[in-house]
Amino acid sequence: MPNPSKAPNKATLQPKTLLVEGKDEENLLNELLKDLKIIDLQIIPVGGSGNFPEKLKGLKSRSEYRNITSIGIIRDADNNAKSAFDSICSALEGNGLSKPPAPMQSFGDKPKITIMIVENMIEDLCLQSVKDDPAMACVAQFFQCLTENLNKLPKNLAKARVHAFLASREFLEIAHFEYLKICLEDYILNPPTSPAIAVPKVHTFLASRYTPSLRLGEAAQKCGEEGERYWSFAHSAFDELKRFLQMI
Repeated sequence: MPNPSKAPNKATLQPKTLLVEGKDEENLLNELLKDLKIIDLQIIPVGGSGNFPEKLKGLKSRSEYRNITSIGIIRDADNNAKSAFDSICSALEGNGLSKPPAPMQSFGDKPKITIMIVENMIEDLCLQSVKDDPAMACVAQFFQCLTENLNKLPKNLAKARVHAFLASREFLEIAHFEYLKICLEDYILNPPTSPAIAVPKVHTFLASRYTPSLRLGEAAQKCGEEGERYWSFAHSAFDELKRFLQMI
């Protein structure tokens, strides 16, 4: 079976192109671009941090490449920001492209190159943006309980915490659904049945194992019952990411 990360991107290339690790980052950043009203930036997921060299090679092979004026690259530090930056620079050099002297500094011309290395993981930015949400106290208690009762915790705690937080939103959606059903039962003969309460419980349990269901990027596309986003893009946690997108 062919590797989807190496499949050519058939969409017409925009003058500004941003390479990201995966679909989560693509979905999250597309929502952030809408907030910033940036419409001339195309996001391309590479399918994992090890695929940047191959994706850059594929990008350069396309006839539209000559129209690209700016390339942005964003990847997680994965606990070693220098190693992550050096890896991207190696991929750029291997494809005959300029390498910036440091992250968050643009370098070169046609295309200009800009790199952002997210401290730890992009999940950490999302968690920081909701740190004052009441549900996060429950998430902290949940993982404290796991620490006390399991021999080992999930390998990726940031991703696990994200999914535990999102399970709290499922509980809220179900509670809102039940309230609406009670309000409408005098007017609707056969009101729809409630979504299964077991679903968020399952997702909370899976957070202890880290098997994702609702993903970070998909959550960025959803809103709560009052229209607020699950991730607060107005939070200062996203300031550097916004600045990076505006630099490309």
